[in-house]
Amino acid sequence: MTTRQVRFVAAVAAVLAYCVVVRLAPLPAAVGGRVSQLAVVAAAAVVGVLWCRAARWSTGRLRAGVGMLGTGVLAWALAETLWLAHGWSIDGADVPIPAAANALFAVTMIGTPVATVLMVRRPTASLRTLLDGLLIGTSLLLVVWALAIGPQYRAGATGLGSIAYSVADALIVSVLVLVIGDARPAVRPALEVAAVGMVIMFAGDSSYAYLVVDGQYRFGALPDLLWFTAFVVLAAAVPRRSTLAGEASMTERQSSRHNLPYVPFSLAFVTAVAVPIAQHRVDPALYGFSLALALFVVIRQLVTMTDNRSLTRRLSAAVDDLRFRANHDALTGLANRALFEDSLEAALGGKAGARVGVLYVDLDGFKPINDAYGHECGDRALVAVAERLLATAAPGDVVARLGGDEFAILTTTGPDGAVLLAGDVLDALRPPLDLTGRSVAVGASIGIAGGEPGASSPGQLLREADAAMYAAKRGGRNRVVAFDAALWPDPVGSGASAA
Repeated sequence: MTTRQVRFVAAVAAVLAYCVVVRLAPLPAAVGGRVSQLAVVAAAAVVGVLWCRAARWSTGRLRAGVGMLGTGVLAWALAETLWLAHGWSIDGADVPIPAAANALFAVTMIGTPVATVLMVRRPTASLRTLLDGLLIGTSLLLVVWALAIGPQYRAGATGLGSIAYSVADALIVSVLVLVIGDARPAVRPALEVAAVGMVIMFAGDSSYAYLVVDGQYRFGALPDLLWFTAFVVLAAAVPRRSTLAGEASMTERQSSRHNLPYVPFSLAFVTAVAVPIAQHRVDPALYGFSLALALFVVIRQLVTMTDNRSLTRRLSAAVDDLRFRANHDALTGLANRALFEDSLEAALGGKAGARVGVLYVDLDGFKPINDAYGHECGDRALVAVAERLLATAAPGDVVARLGGDEFAILTTTGPDGAVLLAGDVLDALRPPLDLTGRSVAVGASIGIAGGEPGASSPGQLLREADAAMYAAKRGGRNRVVAFDAALWPDPVGSGASAA
């Protein structure tokens, strides 16, 4: 059985054991209620310890989020313990929650949403998720206040504070649903299971609120079963150590829930407009909720605008990078053949009278380096040659790697300037290349061709420079040959063999 299957079976067994002991065993109501509360406290404590232990296997923001979630559950367990101790002597019937327990429950209600947003990788996504949760929670609270709590409050009903737990659960569930899409991959499956547990917790708190308002709650009632089940599910949701350890290597997926907060917001908007019209009065609380919603929406839009600007910058950088890669050699960073031919075409399309020179550089002695020391050493040699060519060429020249060990330089100084540049290239390549402690020597056979706008084409100049380069190889290598019409036709076969 897989770990997930084992946890599922253990969770079902725990819930069945609770039902047998608390619901089916012939225990007095007071004893069953105490046993029920003790089981709930124990389950909450185990869940808190398990999540806090999982935090030790995490790092950074993820560690803080997992640890805070465990701490929030431990606070709930302590609050439940105080409540149980307060109601132990009165058989758990109609037990008010002590102020200290309410404070600890508040720690859970506040800490859990914050913990879940810490599990989002990007800080701006965390802020947006938190705002979305506040937007959903405030929208639901507005609707609940307008349709249920407000009328009962004005009628003098008691026990209405218990409804706050249900509203807090709705907020937590909303944040969990939002976080699942943006969450770190290591905790995403755990949060999906935890969301189920929080839905059950919401059902338990809602049934508790109903029974309190109705005056019928006692220890061991239906809310206890739902709370116990929720904590069992949360225990099954604890992420595994191996999953958290491999978090950095896991991939992201894009969230598709960005519009979810506007569903309850739309409902709240309709309620905030319709209720005052129907009642012919403005409820101050409803007015306050409406202002809070407006503030959350404005802040959320500002965060979204910031995200969009950041995305635009990243896309622009990516486009620039792709454009550079399309026009440059990946190994040396020099211009590639396509960019060199475009630059040559632009130079030949310039004003009349301009002189263009092309140097076709083919390395001598490069193949023995590859054969003797391997391709990695050969690649370092090509990079070193590229650096020397760039250092030798003038600022306005274009240096390119055409492929293999062939390079080209475009200069606007004309054939005479190209001859001088070719001599400088031979001088620059004369010192041995230092390849991480290994000294190797390379030379170059250089062919030169010159032309001017309207009289030459890019393809013609490259062919002429190539023919001159092969003539340099046939003449003994490590030399410069300027193109001459006598070089046609070029004996390609002998040139290739000379390479």
